Amino acid sequence: MPWPGHTQETPAKPRIALIMGNAAYSSGIGTLANPVNDAELVAQGIASCGFRLVSGDIVRDANRSTMMAAIRDYVDVLKEAGPDAMGFFYYSGHGAARENEGNYLIPVGESDVLDDALWDDSVSLDWLMQKLDALDAPSVVAIDACRNVLQLPEAQRSLGGGESFRGLRRTAGGAGERNMFLSFATWEGETASDGRADDGNGPYASALSTRLSKPATTVRDMFEQVRLDVLEKTFQRQEPMNLSRLQRRSSDIKIGSWELDRVEMTPGGARWPLRQALVIANSYAESQTFSLSGTHTDGEKVRAALEASGYSTVYVPDTEYSDFFSHVDAFIDRLRVAGPAAVGLVYFAGYGTDISGDNYLMMEGELPRNKFEAAQSSVRLGDLVTRLESSSAQAIMVLADCGRPFNGMGHRGGDPGFNEDFGRDNVVVAYAVAPGTHRLNPQTDSEFAGSFSRIIQSEDRIDIETVMRRVALDVQARTDGAERPWFQTSLDLPIFFRADIRPEDETTQMGPEDTYAPPSDPYP
Repeated sequence: MPWPGHTQETPAKPRIALIMGNAAYSSGIGTLANPVNDAELVAQGIASCGFRLVSGDIVRDANRSTMMAAIRDYVDVLKEAGPDAMGFFYYSGHGAARENEGNYLIPVGESDVLDDALWDDSVSLDWLMQKLDALDAPSVVAIDACRNVLQLPEAQRSLGGGESFRGLRRTAGGAGERNMFLSFATWEGETASDGRADDGNGPYASALSTRLSKPATTVRDMFEQVRLDVLEKTFQRQEPMNLSRLQRRSSDIKIGSWELDRVEMTPGGARWPLRQALVIANSYAESQTFSLSGTHTDGEKVRAALEASGYSTVYVPDTEYSDFFSHVDAFIDRLRVAGPAAVGLVYFAGYGTDISGDNYLMMEGELPRNKFEAAQSSVRLGDLVTRLESSSAQAIMVLADCGRPFNGMGHRGGDPGFNEDFGRDNVVVAYAVAPGTHRLNPQTDSEFAGSFSRIIQSEDRIDIETVMRRVALDVQARTDGAERPWFQTSLDLPIFFRADIRPEDETTQMGPEDTYAPPSDPYP
């Protein structure tokens, strides 16, 4: 494929595509509004990249024999084209996974109901992978499947009685995926949006077509942009899953509109991450006996876990009152740049107190001697949350790892244990220990920080409410019930965490750190 801007009419190396869209399912399977529209949209985008459709047009509403014949033709053409060719396969429609037997693309017209016969009438995705594995040419496989919940008997058994199956499984990552790039419209076990009928397209197809029409970039970077676009379009309810199995000789292949001039990716043109975090850990070194040297360890632990979960994280140790809100305001600016789909998380480790019903976070420096000094030198938690809400992000999470007792304030009108806070819109507030209680030993590493850091690095997406419930149970177990984390939420939509999983071999599952660098901070 030549650099964009060259004058030849087609790319020098063969680019072969097969695009399928299945929508006209029976009512027993579940009709879909947009897969054919999606296939046509992606076909337009892939044509701008110099690919030709092996069938001359998209494959619409195909039965099993038509799907398999088209796939065989596609593989034969790629094989004949040789190692310099590149393949692109896109499927839009229903898909499901059978217990212990892989993933399946569901044809139109073969089955009328969701029963065991459906598996025999469907096309095995593993069969497609085996066909492509035998080729020397690299391939891109994009599966825009699982548009609604399929009530399949064996899927119910695989998840437990009465549950419904929601998505294709992650592929095994073995020899059957040699020299391929795989992209799924949603994370395994979850539902991809078909889009509203009046939209005409689903969010994944819309994002993919848009990115295919941009100047050429590596396959990895292009699909990372698609992932970010879908997250933004769906307010993080749907997250595509990208896996690179490209061999070293193919890892830098590019895809994009070869008709456009080549545009270098500049910091100003990069996408700002949707997930932003601010980690603050105060040690109060000037307070000597009551200093908290372990908070720096807690802060680093939380920072690393958040970054491993896809959060762009700023870590600020030992923050004084005069600097605190400058860091918060820069954080708010990042959220505003990221847009309304952004999610913000603030973690604070240090001392806190309840004074006359208001919760305060104590800033770095000498500890206050009474409630009046505390009110002057500390940050009211309610004011912090109100300030964060001004970012208009879709969700704000504030984790206060406080509840540490110290000599002085507890005898002069303050309580080291927070009270229950306030009801807010789209806000999660969590305390390391329950309201009115405090940690027994403030000098030890925080069990709350440790549990939170471990649990958010789940192999599967896990929502914040589940995270906090598991953190509470874990901390209680580790402290024999002495510490009981507490949280409250007013979120309208679930906010998820997940670790970026990296196989040990050369293959890679993409995460935020696999992409270009984010734009330089416009608000230093």
